[in-house]
Amino acid sequence: MTYSIKDLAAQLQTGSQGARALVEDCLAAIDDPNGEGQRSFIEVYHDRARKEADAVDHARKQGWSLPAFAGIPLSIKDLFDEAGIVTRAGSKILQDATPANSDATVLARLKAAGFIVIGRTNMTEFAFSGLGTNAHYGDARCPFERDPNDITKGRVAGGSSSGSAVSISDGMAPATIGSDTGGSTRAPAAFCGIVGLKPTTTRMPSDGIFPLSRSFDAAGPMANTVSCCAILDSLMAGGLGEDEAAFAVKGLRLALPKGYLFEDLDPHVASSFAAAIDRLSAAGADISDITLAEIEALRPSNNTKSIVAAEAYHLHQSNLEAGKGDQYDPLIAFRIQGGKDILASEYIEMFATRKRIWAAVQTAVRGYDALILPTSPALPPALSSLSDIQAKTTQNAKCLRNTAISNYLDRPTITIPCHPAGTGPVGVSLVGSRQHDRRLLAIAAASESIIRG
Repeated sequence: MTYSIKDLAAQLQTGSQGARALVEDCLAAIDDPNGEGQRSFIEVYHDRARKEADAVDHARKQGWSLPAFAGIPLSIKDLFDEAGIVTRAGSKILQDATPANSDATVLARLKAAGFIVIGRTNMTEFAFSGLGTNAHYGDARCPFERDPNDITKGRVAGGSSSGSAVSISDGMAPATIGSDTGGSTRAPAAFCGIVGLKPTTTRMPSDGIFPLSRSFDAAGPMANTVSCCAILDSLMAGGLGEDEAAFAVKGLRLALPKGYLFEDLDPHVASSFAAAIDRLSAAGADISDITLAEIEALRPSNNTKSIVAAEAYHLHQSNLEAGKGDQYDPLIAFRIQGGKDILASEYIEMFATRKRIWAAVQTAVRGYDALILPTSPALPPALSSLSDIQAKTTQNAKCLRNTAISNYLDRPTITIPCHPAGTGPVGVSLVGSRQHDRRLLAIAAASESIIRG
């Protein structure tokens, strides 16, 4: 079942759909023994969600005033604080931590708008991988080439917001929120055939969200459509849940940043992306090839010495130095250790370099409405190909190569599926200008049906 937030809100308000019935549909998908619910969710709020849905239905029958989105289920990544709940961030080491005192601000805003939290989704431990695997809670699988009879056969869902993306693709929720530090909303969205948004970092309040890198983290929505993401983005940023009116495609100025972001594309990714570009061009978009010399020289994706690695190590230093590294997923412990030997002078210089490149890229792309590129150069890797840390590290770097550029530049980016039905999942990314997130959503709203084909 494909859910649209706008349609569901209208159905609930008119009474053609009940909140309890909607919650039950989602719970049935989660609890399906042949489905991905047990690997996509760390915790499911069966009783709580039902009670909240019943309260919404009762209020509607009484004619009481309700928020615009009252009764719509929402899944949340396991790094958002909820009052009275332990935030585990996909780990075991935090399972006995003190429960949160209050909801994360972005979550509180969604609850105030009427969304019902149906459960906490699985994720890469501490959000530090684009694969979405988790040694503690299992590996959520994307819909493509999934074997319901053998959980070892299938492909990764993408990370770190893996369970969140699968909750949308599999009809376990109509809306979800995740976080994005190097691609963690967009990689899983692309691999699961849905829409995912990375906002400008400072657009969303970060309080109550377990961090990976405070300089790069951005909470963002994933859903079935651009419209759904626009509604969620508005609410999370403190708005009223507005959709965004679409720009005209004719005359849109889109730039293809040719170079390493287009190297070694999977043939299916390349052909699906090229077809989407052809459709946009036929619809009147003005598409040009450009070269971003500073990005080509730096190639910032997944550098061992990086701002993210330094900040991640600082967050986990006490646990690692206390000998608790064996309680981490081995891949995550390995990646965090990469930030151990970064000097303060190197850390400061990384920020200076980043600021310089921001300015250079802004000058280079000033004449365009957005950049456009494949979300990932690869199809989601098969779980069977991730035999050891080296294999996971290599695949992770490849999966996040294109997404990481948006985080480095701190530009809002949205991914939209472009592959033919029944084929491997491919996403097209539109990259906007810093602090112009709603303009990007208007561009995406205009382009979505064309990109999808």
